[in-house]
Amino acid sequence: MNSTTSSTGSISRRTLLRLTAATGVLAAAGCSGNGSKSGASTVPTYWTQPNAEQKEMAAFLSEIEKGFAKANPNQTAKTLLVPWEDSLTKYTAAFSGGNPPDVTYQIIPWMNKWRQTNVLADFNKLAPKEDLDALLAGVNPRHIEVAKGPNGELFAIPYVTDTGHNLTVNAEIWEKAGKPKLPTTYAEMIEFAKATTMDTSGRRLGDAGFDKSKVAHYGMTWPLVPSIQENYIWHYFWSFGTEYMSADGKDIGFDNEAGRAALENMKAMVDSGAATPAGLYTDESKWTNAMVSGKSAMQWTHALTADQAKAFPKARLMVLEPPKGPKGDQFLVGGCGFIAVSAKSKNLENAYKLAKYILTPAPKEQYTRMILGVPIQGSKGAFYTNLPDPRMNEFMNEAGKMTGFQRIPPALKFQPNEYLLGKINDFLTGRQSLDAMIKDAGKQIKQMAAAAA
Repeated sequence: MNSTTSSTGSISRRTLLRLTAATGVLAAAGCSGNGSKSGASTVPTYWTQPNAEQKEMAAFLSEIEKGFAKANPNQTAKTLLVPWEDSLTKYTAAFSGGNPPDVTYQIIPWMNKWRQTNVLADFNKLAPKEDLDALLAGVNPRHIEVAKGPNGELFAIPYVTDTGHNLTVNAEIWEKAGKPKLPTTYAEMIEFAKATTMDTSGRRLGDAGFDKSKVAHYGMTWPLVPSIQENYIWHYFWSFGTEYMSADGKDIGFDNEAGRAALENMKAMVDSGAATPAGLYTDESKWTNAMVSGKSAMQWTHALTADQAKAFPKARLMVLEPPKGPKGDQFLVGGCGFIAVSAKSKNLENAYKLAKYILTPAPKEQYTRMILGVPIQGSKGAFYTNLPDPRMNEFMNEAGKMTGFQRIPPALKFQPNEYLLGKINDFLTGRQSLDAMIKDAGKQIKQMAAAAA
């Protein structure tokens, strides 16, 4: 999912926060300045990616240059917009070649690559304490933790987050079903899904005469699509009290009682008759629209987009708190964009000035709104008031309250997510038993970890 969107469309969480490493050929599209001499003078440069429409990003970066010059008389800055698919390659070449951009937008997989290579400056040494206190105030501690190095270095400042995928209910279906108790636990989700699954004659799942061949709406959207599932499957494990990867990153983390309980809960939902069948839709967009279009009552979803608001003008959505696991734990899969400074900048003082300006409230809030993000330091009152549809404002503001539940996937030297989701789906669809799936997954992850090492 590499598409970008404007503030009136759908921002892809996998684009903004990018949970898989980008790859591609060495290339870049310039925004302002060519950036090819990023460290050759005292003019600091900033490289970032298109998290909104190209024109919006270009205009925003132009304002960054103007704003920096105004805040720092007799100084200028240059910016470069780097396509997502080219970013890792271009960053690697720049850092390896000793002529890196002074300031960069970073995501977790990239920082995993740089974490022990000394290419990013330590903000603990770069920034005055009063600056750090101001920049980190109100930030989810988990977002800060993933920016740290092995010795406590702070290699980047959290810049923006998003809503994650929140548990959301279609209010019209809920009312039609008689307003059953809204779920507060993972076990209650299954009962809620059953209570809101109805056929075209108005009979509920479990009622005499219920026709499973003529379902009007299911209780839960459950796409067996890894690119969607990776936004929420992991928080099942966390909420049940375990990890999906071992602490050393060399094995699976769910071969235990808590992990099996999480998987059995997922399986119970899939087998309940209240979850959407695996083959219901063939493309990702239809899965994304299932709940808002009235085809299901409940879904882990990211946002109400302008396109959805236009297509479904009567849709009413309710954002719920994350359900609790057996011991009361509540988590959401989170992500974060960061601002980093190159350790090899030719002028660290000017580089820090640029980073600090990018992180000041006004441009940071402008960027956050442009990409439909969530303020990394929280917001007093409603952050969104002028989106194209009032329901979009309501969804974003309600979902924004849930970012405190976010937890970041572990820093790993390889990318096991797609493989693990495939294996989990083998279990959920009955292609493998739980024991067989866990055995196969453990063996393969160990091999992947060894190869990465």
